[in-house]
Amino acid sequence: MAGILDSKTRFIDFVITPEGKRQMASGDFRAEFASFTDAQAFYDKGLGAKDATDRIYFQVMERPENIIVLEKDDSGKLIETKFAVSSSIVGDAIFTTTQSSDLNQLLSSTGDEFSSLSNELISASIYHFQRNGLISSREYAGDSSFGFELDSASAAFTISNSIPFPLGPGQKTINVNNAEPFLLDSKLTHLPNLQFLPPVNEDGSAYGNYTDIRNTSKESWDDIKNHLGYFAFDDKDQSIENSTSVRRDTSGDFEVFNRENLVPVDTPLPKEFKTFNFVKNSEYKNLLFQIYEVSSGSSVDVNPTQNTIKKLDIVDGGLFYDESDPNGRFEKQVFYVGKVFFDDFNTPTFVNIFTMVMD
Repeated sequence: MAGILDSKTRFIDFVITPEGKRQMASGDFRAEFASFTDAQAFYDKGLGAKDATDRIYFQVMERPENIIVLEKDDSGKLIETKFAVSSSIVGDAIFTTTQSSDLNQLLSSTGDEFSSLSNELISASIYHFQRNGLISSREYAGDSSFGFELDSASAAFTISNSIPFPLGPGQKTINVNNAEPFLLDSKLTHLPNLQFLPPVNEDGSAYGNYTDIRNTSKESWDDIKNHLGYFAFDDKDQSIENSTSVRRDTSGDFEVFNRENLVPVDTPLPKEFKTFNFVKNSEYKNLLFQIYEVSSGSSVDVNPTQNTIKKLDIVDGGLFYDESDPNGRFEKQVFYVGKVFFDDFNTPTFVNIFTMVMD
């Protein structure tokens, strides 16, 4: 049981969470921001907070609400954590505690149980954030609710034999040893930390002949639009659904888009994109994204890629300006979502899965 604190003495009592201890052990602990809550305060109606000396206070203890952002390692596996009474994350699997006649056993969840627990894990961050009862530094009057609009309840993307890869997805496979590492990645070379800085003499003259081996194909907004497809940004009503060069096919319960018959292979085709409209947001418009890859299978599935959950990496690609945007949204904040892989030389390489543009 936690110790009882002296309510007649001013004190600050704090505890380092397990995640904080892990970061301290690895030398990564950085205390940069602080937040305050009145979740445990007692108020009298119309009188404000009640006198603290009339109550018993216990030492601070670890609470589930302390975990809002789930941490992961470079492979995308979540750091081992207990997010529910009977469930824990170990690696990329979810384990549940069961009572047996001998001892408590941890069993890997599968099937419907895994789907339910993975959804619970993802929604836990929002629940924990709300339970913190954080205090704002500025008084805000008005509707502080948050929401966004989408054409349907979910956004689905498909890969066909011609979209988004004109010659088929098989032509886009690559060995991680041949992929661009972080230092040469075209999505990052415009950032200050990755600029080409050949050495020069004191008088400014070239010290020697050096070649810039970076991929600079995405240094401007036009470069990024050309890669993603102009249709998503230049035409208000243009989309893959009403393109005359694309046909709709079905694959099971999914709708798939392919190149229309007799359309030349080199014909530019629109790529799938989805637009989210934030109709309600806070005064400060602070957004926190956590994106997960959930692969669930049946309870008898022995495929090691099934029944796993991984957290994807989000790389800030920088802020760009488009003065000719037809919608009047001139600032474009680009984020790349994907995974980090290590090649045979232990060099990290970022593989982009999809791109988010906030404007």
